Order: sequence, then C-alpha cells, then structure tokens
Amino acid sequence: MRPQRADDPVVTEGTSGGGSAGKRPPAPAPVSPGGRSRLRPEIQALRALAVLTVVIYHVWPSAMPGGFIGVDVFFAISGFLITAHLLREVEATGRLALWRFWARRARRLLPAALLTLLVCAIGTLLLTPQAYWQQFLTEITASTAYIQNWHLAADAVDYLASENRPSPVQHFWSLSAEEQFYVLWPLLIVAAAWTATRRKRAAISATLVTVTGLSLLYSITETASNPAAAYFVTPTRAWEFGAGGLLALLGARAQLPDRSRALLSWAGLAAIMYAAIFYSTETPFPGSAALVPILGALAVMHAGMPQARWAPSRMLQIAPAQFLGGISYSVYLWHWPLLVFIPFVVIDPNPIAKGIAVVVLTVLAAWATKELVEDPVRRSTWLTAEPRVTFAVSGAATAIVAAVLAVGATHVQAHIQEAERESARVASNLPDCFGAAARDPEHPCENPDLRHEVVPLPVAAKTEDYAPCDGFHRDREISVCAFGVPRDEAKRTVALVGDSHASHWRAPMNEIARERGWRGLSITRTSCPFSTATKHTPEPTRSRCRRWVKDLPRYLRAHPEIDTLFVAGITGGTVNVPAGRTMFQAKVNGYLNAWRSLPDTIKHIVVIRDTPKIFADTVDCIERAIDAGERAGLRCAVPREAALEPDPQVVAARVANSPRMQVIDLNDVLCNERACFPVIGGVLVFKDAHHFTLIFAETLRQPLERVIRRATAGWGD
Repeated sequence: MRPQRADDPVVTEGTSGGGSAGKRPPAPAPVSPGGRSRLRPEIQALRALAVLTVVIYHVWPSAMPGGFIGVDVFFAISGFLITAHLLREVEATGRLALWRFWARRARRLLPAALLTLLVCAIGTLLLTPQAYWQQFLTEITASTAYIQNWHLAADAVDYLASENRPSPVQHFWSLSAEEQFYVLWPLLIVAAAWTATRRKRAAISATLVTVTGLSLLYSITETASNPAAAYFVTPTRAWEFGAGGLLALLGARAQLPDRSRALLSWAGLAAIMYAAIFYSTETPFPGSAALVPILGALAVMHAGMPQARWAPSRMLQIAPAQFLGGISYSVYLWHWPLLVFIPFVVIDPNPIAKGIAVVVLTVLAAWATKELVEDPVRRSTWLTAEPRVTFAVSGAATAIVAAVLAVGATHVQAHIQEAERESARVASNLPDCFGAAARDPEHPCENPDLRHEVVPLPVAAKTEDYAPCDGFHRDREISVCAFGVPRDEAKRTVALVGDSHASHWRAPMNEIARERGWRGLSITRTSCPFSTATKHTPEPTRSRCRRWVKDLPRYLRAHPEIDTLFVAGITGGTVNVPAGRTMFQAKVNGYLNAWRSLPDTIKHIVVIRDTPKIFADTVDCIERAIDAGERAGLRCAVPREAALEPDPQVVAARVANSPRMQVIDLNDVLCNERACFPVIGGVLVFKDAHHFTLIFAETLRQPLERVIRRATAGWGD
C-alpha cells in the first residue's frame, strides 16, 4: 500500500463539483500549466483516515480490529488518481509517455522506500538476533524487488514459514501490489487505446470494467478457498485499484446535488469506519467484504467537498487531517519497522509506552523524510529532465541496498555453516550427559563442560528438517515414507501418525525401530492431527486435512500388516464446537471418533503426550544468554503451566478405557515441576516455538525406548 502523494494529478470533473438542485455546477478545479490540479482536501483527509486506521490496528489492535482496511482505501485512491492522470493524457495527446510516467512514479516512491529498506537492513544486522537474519534479509530483498506480496503469499501456505516472526518490512506487501499496478495498469490502457482508432475512451472503459470485474470475482472465490494467500496476491487486489479507476472514468457523467453529495460523503466515511471497527482477522478478506471500505472511499471522493452546512467538508479540511494526509506515505513506511525493532532494543517494553513511542517517532520520522527526502527529490530539476536520469539514480540507490543485503546474507550463511560444523563436532564426540541424557529421570547427570554450550545455535536450527525418511509415496491424500528396518526383515509394522508433532518423534523412533526389528511408516500431515474435529486452519489446508482424516482408515484397511499406531498431535488451536460442548470436549470427541473409524487390524494405539511450547522471544533470550556467557537453559526456562497445555488426546485415551490404548509421556525429561527448558545438556531443544531440533530428538532415544518397552510389555503378541 502506498498512500498517494498530495500533489499527484487528479481529474476533477464531476467529482469535486456539482451544485444543489437548480444551480449551475461549479467549474472544474484549475489545472496548472504542468498538468497538475489543485489539491483535493477530501482525498488528503482520506489518506489521513486510512493511515490512521492502519497504525491504530498495528499499535493497538483491540481498539480497531478492522483497521487493516486502510490499505484498501489507499488502493482505491491510487486507482482513481492514476487512472485520471492517464486518461487525461490519452485524451489530450492520443498516447501515453510510459517512461515519463514510470520515472515520475519512481521519484515519488523510491526515495522514501529505499531509505526505509536500507534502515531496516542495517537495523536487522545491528539489533536483531542472528536467528532472524535469514528471514528478515530475504523479505527485505523481496521488498526491494517489489514482490513482497507474492513472497508472503507463499509463506502463508507454508506451515513452517507461517510461524515466522513478523519482519520489519512485512508491510511492504501492499507497496509491492501497488507498484505492480503502476506497471500493468498503464499497459492495459495503452493496449485498449491502441485497439480503437476513434472511440478510445469507450475501449479503455470496456477493458478496465472487464479486468476489474474479473478480479473481483477471483477475489471472492480465492478468499473463500485459499484466504491466507488471497490476502496478499495481486489478482485478488487489482479490482480495488480498478474500482478507483472506474470512478475516474465516470467523471462528469454523474453530477449530484450538493445535499446528495453531503449525504454520500457521510455514508462513505461511515462505511470506512464501520469496517475498521467491526471487521477483524476473522473476516474473510479481501473478497466481498472489501467492497464496504472500497465503496466508502469512492463515495467520499465522488462527493468531493459539498458546501451544505451539515456536510463533513469542514472536518475533512482541518489542519491535522491535511498534515497527516501529506505525510501518510512515510507514516506507513516507518510505523511498522519501529514496532518490530523496539522490542529488540528495549526488553519487555511497557505496551502503553511502546505504543506512544511508536506513534511519536513515526510522525517525526515521516515529517523528516518528507521534508529532507521526498520533497527535494520531487522538486529536483535535473532528475525530472530525462527519465533515464531518474532510472540511473534509482538503480544506483537500489544497488546500495542490495549491497548491504548481500553482505548480511553472506555473513549469515557463513555463520550457519560454522554453527553446523560446531554442532557436528560436539555431537560426534558424544559427551557425557549430552542432550536428554542430562535429565533422564532414572539417571540424571550434569556435564560441567556443557553448561554454556548450545548446539545447534538457533540460527542454524531454523534451517533443519525432520529425520530422514525413505521410500516416499502417495496414496490419494495419504503421504507415506518408511523408517526402521526393511519390510522383509520386519517383526512388526508400526505407523507414526499425526501432524508435525508426530514427525518430530521420527528421529528417536527410527533408532528404536531398528533395535526392535520394526518397520515404521511415517503417515503425517502438517497442521492435521488424526481427529474428526475440524481444526481452524486456512484453506485449502482445512479441506485437505478433513480428506486426510477420512482417507487414513481406508489406507490402514488396505495394509493389514500395520498393527500399531503411535499418534501425536499439537495441543492448542481451535476447532468447530458443537452446541452444548466446550472447545476441549470437542477436541476429545474428535479423537475418539477418529479412533472408532480404525480397522480391527489396528491392535495397539500408543498416544504420545504432546510436548511443551516456548515463548516467541525465547530465541532472543537464548542468544542474549550465549553472548553474556549465561546458562541459556536456566536463564530462558518457560514456566511449566505456560509451556504445557492439557492434551485432549491423552484425555481421549483415558475416556476410551480400551485395552488397545496406551499413553506415554516424556515431559519429565523436558521439564521439572516448575519450568520447561529450551536448552538441555548443551543441546537446543526447539528449532522454533514447539518443534524439536534433530540433535535433541536423537538424544531422546533412550528415555523413549524405556517408556515404549513398558507400554508394550503386556501386549503378548
């Protein structure tokens, strides 16, 4: 999202004029010799309102849960202003000077944006733990190339990436969508004008109406089927720009009386505020819901500045609104990086003080950026002389940002490789009391040499995968791979079933299966426990999970050699709750119903009690402890009651009271009666908020084998 500059060209016919009944409408606003019209106070105020809703939503989300709609208001404003400018040029000259248009956009957008990106790159390297460098620098690179929206769309459907910490440039997704609009929209207008010899406006209108309509339809369907990605991608947002463009096409063809315009302006403002206050992250968006703020913005722009005494015109042109509208672009650029970086500078900042500091610093930074960067570049005569000069300077400035990013990326890769070598060295020596052995309930011990050791380092752990698995194949929705011994050597075939919290047990299970002569099958799906309770995950993950749960019993019936399931699933999250039930009861019943669907060939079901979760900032704590020479496991321990949630799968196993059900629990290895530890025996336990590192998982073999041996002792088969 890029708030349009205050002096961008606008078309004014029919949008800022229109007298009351029986009166001659006022003349169009004066146009300067350079082709610019006077400022539109209502658009400046719209910019101010839009950026205010976004900032409030980010700083105090509960105060305005739908404040994200400010982005959509900006999209509509940009579509209106840019289309008006392009139409005016086509009608005046019969053509578009595309290179000059794009150069002008570059002079408006790039100076402040590149400055922000440069500060974010340097801030990442100086202020944040190295565990975040790779993610942050990758997103800054995507933002510099104006493809951040597509990058975030890919991450939105990537389970592991979906838990990434918000980067300082996450908000550049909307700037990327807007920049793509600036490239493609003029090309559409040029193509439409080229196909028509005389009625160019009609051809342009038909093209823009068609593209806008198709984008709206796509936005509605994609938001319903894949909302996580739909929020970011350009095709679902193009209609919002297009709606503003259609208003510019409407022009003088729909003049309204002054009182009607006053009502229209109030209605538009009410629609925007309704969406900002009553929408939330639960609202399917953009889709049809975005029509409310978009139509509200169009209404305010079309109404212009009505002169009725009760019109909102006086409110719209007050000095604070006009000032905020004038710096809205830079306000949008700076507020989010400040929100992200402050917690790295001030540990556990007071929320109220943090919010006030962000607002004050944002306004100061935005004003300084406009006065010292935006306006000087905009007024520079040598930059405006030739488009090639603008492009050359823009390329040089972009290269500076790219160089900083390259240095940072090179450093983080070298650090990851060094950390991986150190991890391999320590693990290969198998020191006493390494990893889970330090807290083995039957043989606890401590190795003084490991007190300040942390392997792998968090920066290297983030790139880890789960334990290797062979012979991957698919059967409809079921993905299967094998571990343990080969089929022809197997005494028993077992399956590890569940979501990613089942997958992170595969490393110790592999060693146990080899020792016991078991063939293991890993049948897991990320974010999908084996439960009939519908988990609230984005589409298409939700629908695919339901199909996986229904398909698994069929697969097991077709493979009667599988007689034992080890099941695990993450606690937490929300599911659909039937009337008269609690959330926890719905989860318990979901597991019970899923187990009832299993074939009789499944003789044993072993429930692995879920593991702890750490806090989002625990990784920061670990890196600070390493730097300070402190014991990270103790310094950064998480209270047990916060880390370990009640496990509905364990409760379901007890409710089932079936001889084929067993429960095993290794959390005494991970926690004591008061706290759970993110570093144990010199080994980093979690690679993120709740998945084991591969090294730590491997050290769980002995305590896991012990509890499995006890659970299987009475099977007698």
